[in-house]
Amino acid sequence: MQKPSPLPKVPIMRGGLVLSLIMALTSQGCSKKQPSKQEVGHPTPIPVLSRKNYDTSKLFSGIIIKSSVEGSPSQETAMEAVANSNSYKMDINLHVQWPKAATTTGELQAATPDIVGLLPSLDTLLTNAVPSPDFALLLNHKEKSLRNNLGQLQHLPYRDSLFDCQTILDLKNPLTSRRALFVQAIMNVNTDGSDGDRNLTIDHLSPTFQPQTNYRWGKKTDRPNPCLRESLSQLALTEAELGNGTMTAVGKTSLEARSTAAKATIAELKRWSFLVGTADPFIVLPSFMAGKTSTQPGIGDYAVVIAKGTLYPAILGDLGPNSKIGEASLRICREIESQSGADRRPVSSPEVVYLVFPGTAEKPFTSPDYAHWSERCHALWKEFGGSDTASWHEWTSLEQPWPTPTPLSTPSPADSTPSSTTPSSTTPSNTTPSNTTPSNTTPSTGTNPAPIPSTSSLPSSTPIL
Repeated sequence: MQKPSPLPKVPIMRGGLVLSLIMALTSQGCSKKQPSKQEVGHPTPIPVLSRKNYDTSKLFSGIIIKSSVEGSPSQETAMEAVANSNSYKMDINLHVQWPKAATTTGELQAATPDIVGLLPSLDTLLTNAVPSPDFALLLNHKEKSLRNNLGQLQHLPYRDSLFDCQTILDLKNPLTSRRALFVQAIMNVNTDGSDGDRNLTIDHLSPTFQPQTNYRWGKKTDRPNPCLRESLSQLALTEAELGNGTMTAVGKTSLEARSTAAKATIAELKRWSFLVGTADPFIVLPSFMAGKTSTQPGIGDYAVVIAKGTLYPAILGDLGPNSKIGEASLRICREIESQSGADRRPVSSPEVVYLVFPGTAEKPFTSPDYAHWSERCHALWKEFGGSDTASWHEWTSLEQPWPTPTPLSTPSPADSTPSSTTPSSTTPSNTTPSNTTPSNTTPSTGTNPAPIPSTSSLPSSTPIL
């Protein structure tokens, strides 16, 4: 059998020339199409790539890569060049064109087409509107994060995560003086939170899961938090590792910090109940945006989320990283997109409106009352000038009743009298063995899987950074 003609040898190229190399290989016989016959003694010529910039491809995060190779002669020998760090190096310059904040009706409507119908007085609200200072601060935090992570390209955010905010505006209805923070952004998923008093399912698959939220209230029962056992186990492992005496000073410092954090978490889990991302409707703002001044939102303030024409009553329940914005509990996310999860956000374009009403939190904080939350959000929406005909989503509780303890049967006198034919070592069938734990001593863990706490809130089909 005649052997197929060998592929032409192509010089190995690096960096930005990869895509051009692939295209060259494809054109020279990498496809299934048979190459045309060549004259004997005239092999297929080697492709020549000119020296210039090439648009190679996109990184996983959507960053466009343009690269080139620059070579120049030196007076060094190979022995000298291999020891010179400047003889073989790469310079990386990341160029970002930061967006401006939307301030006009047309710009807001471009992202959220139904906003004008939902807020008939939007033109009045936007009179002399200027971006909130928080918008510039958000971009500053993003740029700082890019600088810190530039050395590790895999840690750079996705394009839609970087440009996650259309606007941040401090608005006020001149007729009622009702103020609101108007944020237009994407929607990331928050699964944080746990509660030992309520029997709720916890989704702890997110690598950034935390058992606590900033909104919390005192525990009412002696049922342990479902995340407590895992936290105690992690503390025990850390303490055991600290007792090993063979670690470096840096490793010891890291473990001591982890131990201190674990002890603080355990103390909080024993004292407080928290919102639960899978069950409670709440939103998250960057930490720098809350509680610094009287005009800024605070934990517990009421909020209205507008997504795909529907209004969702909520509260500001947690704070997140300073370089990201646009985040809601998994309960809200799954109402908007049923497939939402720790690695899948419901909305990846900055079209969701988060309307937060500063100074409306009711203290002391208590266990969620969805009917009351909805009533307050409806009233604040009307004060702000919202439409009376807007479509609202009303929340129902997902809390399940705790399992009823199974009573232990009482042996009858006949059962307590040994039979002459029954060996004394036989256990009566209605007696509970000593190694059986009654169902009322430990809360059911079937609906509260143990979380995987993290030391540390997505395009819909790709990982979220």
